[in-house]
Amino acid sequence: MSAVIEVKNLSHYYQKGTPLQVTALKDINLTINQGEILGIIGHTGSGKSTLISHFNGLLKPSEGTVLVDGEDIHKDKETLRNSRFKVGLCFQYPEYQLFEETVYKDIAFGPKNMKLSDDEIKERVLRAAEHTGVSIDMLDKSPFDLSGGEKRRVAIAGVMAMEPEVLVFDEPAAGLDPAGRKKLIDLIKDYHRSTGCTVIVVSHSMEDIARLSDRLIVMNNAGIAMDGTIQDVFSRADELTEMGLDVPEITKIFAEIKKRGFDVPPDVYSVDRAVDVIRSLTEGRAGL
Repeated sequence: MSAVIEVKNLSHYYQKGTPLQVTALKDINLTINQGEILGIIGHTGSGKSTLISHFNGLLKPSEGTVLVDGEDIHKDKETLRNSRFKVGLCFQYPEYQLFEETVYKDIAFGPKNMKLSDDEIKERVLRAAEHTGVSIDMLDKSPFDLSGGEKRRVAIAGVMAMEPEVLVFDEPAAGLDPAGRKKLIDLIKDYHRSTGCTVIVVSHSMEDIARLSDRLIVMNNAGIAMDGTIQDVFSRADELTEMGLDVPEITKIFAEIKKRGFDVPPDVYSVDRAVDVIRSLTEGRAGL
């Protein structure tokens, strides 16, 4: 795999040089590969949001460099501008960022800033709307007339319409009910599957992370404490607990099932996987 984002010796300090200086990131080294889904977890204040804000230059490193496609994004103004189209950030509660008169104009805002032709903008708006389940008849409505879930899909479509190489979500399912969470996670997975773009997801939900990610990093004390597969990381439950984190609830349930003598595998980290295991057990299959 080729690297799309490389973080080298990155440190970031808030209020640097004052008595109130806070170390948000310290000597981070990270390579994010083209086409992977990377999950980022960590307790509040561990540096997750600060880290992803460096990926397209919203924050400038106090020390170190961030490369996108092998180029330092802070090399010059043009490189920084281009990086913000290559790496699309979708912040927590993105619906609060809607402001245009119509849904179409809101989704078209990013592509318009890319100075694309009207025809290309229209094509991108329609593609993004289809990906996110925004119907054609919604495009002429005011975004403020939509439901909360519809607003979120419109806001996400606005980032997708720029067709970035990397799509970054900060707590994408925050505030949604279980059905809404599942729908949004499925939306992200489907988008990744159809476009092949790199996806980065920050979440407090271990279940969401387990359903989405190929690879997981754990932030702690302004650094990267773990970096590996879902199974690698969640198998270290005691260490996660010490950091104020946890494994998915479904994993705890299956650990109890195993204690009671049932032959279940150790890698049940999502409800979907649990359903498959239970179905296999009830059908009397072996080799789980």
